[in-house]
Amino acid sequence: MVKFKLFLVLFFSVNFCFAQINIGFLGLDFNKSKQIDILNERIDSLNAVISDNRKSHTKITRELDSTLNTTTQELFEIKSILKNYQDTVKVLKKQLYDITTPSDSTLMNGEYNSDVASEKWSEMDVFIENWSTTNLFPYVYTKNNKIPNSLNIPLFKYDSGFAIPFEGNVFSGFGMRRGRMHKGLDIRLQRHDTVRACMAGIVRFASYNSGGFGNIIIIRHLNGLETYYAHLQKMVVKPNDMIRAGDFIGTGGTSGTKRTGPHLHFECRWKDYPLDPRLFIDYTKFELKRDTLLISPKVLRAKPTPTRGKYHTIKSGDTLYGLALRYKTSVSRLCKLNGLKKTSTLRINQKIRIR
Repeated sequence: MVKFKLFLVLFFSVNFCFAQINIGFLGLDFNKSKQIDILNERIDSLNAVISDNRKSHTKITRELDSTLNTTTQELFEIKSILKNYQDTVKVLKKQLYDITTPSDSTLMNGEYNSDVASEKWSEMDVFIENWSTTNLFPYVYTKNNKIPNSLNIPLFKYDSGFAIPFEGNVFSGFGMRRGRMHKGLDIRLQRHDTVRACMAGIVRFASYNSGGFGNIIIIRHLNGLETYYAHLQKMVVKPNDMIRAGDFIGTGGTSGTKRTGPHLHFECRWKDYPLDPRLFIDYTKFELKRDTLLISPKVLRAKPTPTRGKYHTIKSGDTLYGLALRYKTSVSRLCKLNGLKKTSTLRINQKIRIR
């Protein structure tokens, strides 16, 4: 009897344990199912958000495409308008040449005779003799390149004008330099500064020169002189373009030279004979010294004009404004002489040209 009771106790205990285990598994299954339902709800929510975002993205893309198409069309219209303006400017420029240049003009012994319109400049002897758009120095190959005893060349006429190529500090003049001849002026400027033609004429050469000039423009003028503009960053004219005094021809840079920084190398030549531009240009006042230039053996073989100027050595506390007051000049003038900007930082012991 005792054994039977013990058997019943064990039997019910085991059944109770199995019942607890089954209930536990059922609880786990229920919780797992609930979590899966929650995850499915979240996935459905995310899918809804993604779908909405796709719709918004599609709408935005369509709007952008529409805006881009409209903008492209407007740009084409603007380009067409600009082309019309450019054509108009060309016509006006041609008319301006006709007005500002003596009709029927020819150059004889350095003097103007009025009889050829500007569009016929290229027919003049001065623009035919030894004309080359590929040669820097076309006259050196001729045997008849003789220096006249006396030839007056007009530099300024009411009908053609004169302009300073760039108003900057001449830091290297015409003459011997490091054992060889420096045949022009080195004028300090900033990269991309505007360079202008000094007199009316026709562009003979506009290209890159690997011999040291870099980007160089050569203009032959109505009076027979040629001017050289070297180390340019950009050239906006091409050979055979008609040019008047003050025309924008390019921007300053360092092409062909890196050691001396941005500057304009400016030369003036008569039949390949180099002249010191300071014979007729005052680079302290930035103005023309005289209306005519006398060409003679003495002038072409004259000693170089020395580079003169007054300088100040920067000390602690010096400013451009203070220097302008002290030396009775202007900040703009100091900037032009030294190739500086009004915001430039002055360094101690730096030399600043005053005049």
